[in-house]
Amino acid sequence: MGITLLAFWLRLHGLFANSFHADEALFASWARHVASWKDPLLLTQAVDKPPLLFYIQALFYLPSGPVEWAARLPNFMVSVWLVPLTAVLYRRLYLESIALPRAYTEGGETAGKHPSLFPASHFPAVPPLLRAPSRINLLISALIVACSPLAIQFSATAFTDPLLTFWLITSLSVIRNPYSVNRSPITDHRSPITSGLFLGLAIATKYQAVLFLPLVIGVGWQAGYGRAQWQRWLMGLLPVLAIILFWDVARTGSWSLWSAQIGNYGGLRPAWSWELWPRLLAWGQLWVTAVPIVLIPVLLLLLVWLAWRAFRVDDAASRVDLLLVFFVSGYMVLHWLTAVPVWDRYLLPLVPLVAILMGRGFERLGDWEIGRLWPLPISQSRGAPTANLLISFFLLILLLFSAGGGRHGRYPVGGQANADQGAAQIAAILADEPYGTVLYDHWFSWHWGYHLFYRKVYVSWFPHGAALAEDLAVFGRDGHKRYVALPDGAISHPIIRTIHTAGFQLQPVAAAGNIALYQILPDEVTR
Repeated sequence: MGITLLAFWLRLHGLFANSFHADEALFASWARHVASWKDPLLLTQAVDKPPLLFYIQALFYLPSGPVEWAARLPNFMVSVWLVPLTAVLYRRLYLESIALPRAYTEGGETAGKHPSLFPASHFPAVPPLLRAPSRINLLISALIVACSPLAIQFSATAFTDPLLTFWLITSLSVIRNPYSVNRSPITDHRSPITSGLFLGLAIATKYQAVLFLPLVIGVGWQAGYGRAQWQRWLMGLLPVLAIILFWDVARTGSWSLWSAQIGNYGGLRPAWSWELWPRLLAWGQLWVTAVPIVLIPVLLLLLVWLAWRAFRVDDAASRVDLLLVFFVSGYMVLHWLTAVPVWDRYLLPLVPLVAILMGRGFERLGDWEIGRLWPLPISQSRGAPTANLLISFFLLILLLFSAGGGRHGRYPVGGQANADQGAAQIAAILADEPYGTVLYDHWFSWHWGYHLFYRKVYVSWFPHGAALAEDLAVFGRDGHKRYVALPDGAISHPIIRTIHTAGFQLQPVAAAGNIALYQILPDEVTR
């Protein structure tokens, strides 16, 4: 509870302090189309993402109105819930039904009934005191998620990734061993359906969830899922996929979401050889925001050590270690070798998994490696918990330093106070302009789509300066007010020259953040 309250406090500041990134503004504007019933199926919008987040945001708009924090509130809530959920997943993987069936603690009843799944030799009886550190390291995993700057700064955002991460971890955490001593007929029946349902909700939030299918299948296999369990798992997954397909066909007449998303990426291809080193450095810089930089080498060593140990110690818990290590490594190698954008949001679903691996690694070190090397004359049953407590205290100090920076948005990831570059302030200036007013724009159209929603200003996007000059030549002297929003800097100079060449002048109106607003006036008016 204390760690969850800490996570709430670390994330609360960004809920009201941040402004919309361009993608957030786009998603929030789609939610406004749904909430206002102006376009509930988003027929007029170029949607390239599954729609679950936008419909959830629309529900939050209904009681609060179209305020920015309402669009962030769903992600804020699930980001706080993700902290105890990470502890639940750690407990499920290592302390309860998946890695530790009854044979581990009671000596063979489960192994006797299911020898092919859980040979008794793999689960020797272990005194309870030696498993106590796992409870401490369970809290370490939750603490890493609570204090990760990447998780903190994405919590109060309108991106799809925080909700995606929540559904994925939930799908994993509800998988139960159907042969464990704690099972019941109800949970045995519902667990696969619930896991499939949550994975379906993850896919309905973002297609990236498909990449986690091997991990879900691996955890289910490790838990002892058979044909009956996988059939029930599909009963939870397939209805959600059918709803997404029906929604897309109803609005477009075809299955267009996937092709639209791939088209916006410019297609998928392997990274060229000269891209590999810069991409590796870029991903490494982003990892510094997931865990403190001093823990990066520790994380790499723990991953290697857990994999090496898993090959030497063949038990269920070590197989879970190997599954998580291989998945995290494979996920990063795939994103490195494929020419997808190097975006911070792609790392967010890995944060809980990495936190669990770090907790597990510290557990094993404290349990027997540090215990064997402990310099004080204390027994192993007391030395291991002491080592884990010292590790926990050291981690807490490191994490709190980085978490403070994440709370105030000091890392260049996720939500930022100045993410909209001043678009909200410029939109407030134009909010009361009459019908016929035109705002020309090339850089900030997604922001205007949200902030000028239901306003009388018409936003005209131009692809290049020549298109703007042609539009002004035809409509620029019709008597209506015309504005242009330009970024502050040399990038806008070609547009300014084009406007002057077309016979118009720019009159400064306002400036906010990185945006300057000008009114476009014909030369004869200025003279």
